[in-house]
Amino acid sequence: MRGFCMNYYNKIVKYSGYLASGLFITIGFIVSYEVIARYIFNSPTIWVNEVSRFLQIWATYLALTYSFHKKDFIRITVIYDRLNDSGKKILDFISFIFILIFSSFVVYYGWLIAYDSLKVGRTSSTILDVPSFLTEFAIPLCFAFLVLRVVLETIKYLRDFIR
Repeated sequence: MRGFCMNYYNKIVKYSGYLASGLFITIGFIVSYEVIARYIFNSPTIWVNEVSRFLQIWATYLALTYSFHKKDFIRITVIYDRLNDSGKKILDFISFIFILIFSSFVVYYGWLIAYDSLKVGRTSSTILDVPSFLTEFAIPLCFAFLVLRVVLETIKYLRDFIR
């Protein structure tokens, strides 16, 4: 059962990375469309700015857990590269704890903000009038996936370190 859940979770992480990539590509296309419409046809759109911002928020946070899973986070390597495997594992563990604490705060407070927007019906201040919850929910949802991933990686590191 545990292996099945991990496989399912790993697929979610993998496809969230693919979805983020697709969203970034879509942003490129719609912004290019806006540039052509505005400067060549002198007919700007009213929707590209808000839609691209919406997609960028989701793409960025969807890529968060995928980046962590692939170990593509930014790392200052001046000290890290000079350490042996045990030292690297200790620094990784310390960084996991910091990421876990920070991400937990983001999940909690991000949910409070998103839920408040849903409760009061807050919308964007543009002509599209998109519910703010749709954008704000990306933050607690994607950081919750990151928290789960960090917990799993921490357990794995602890098992490897004890051995």
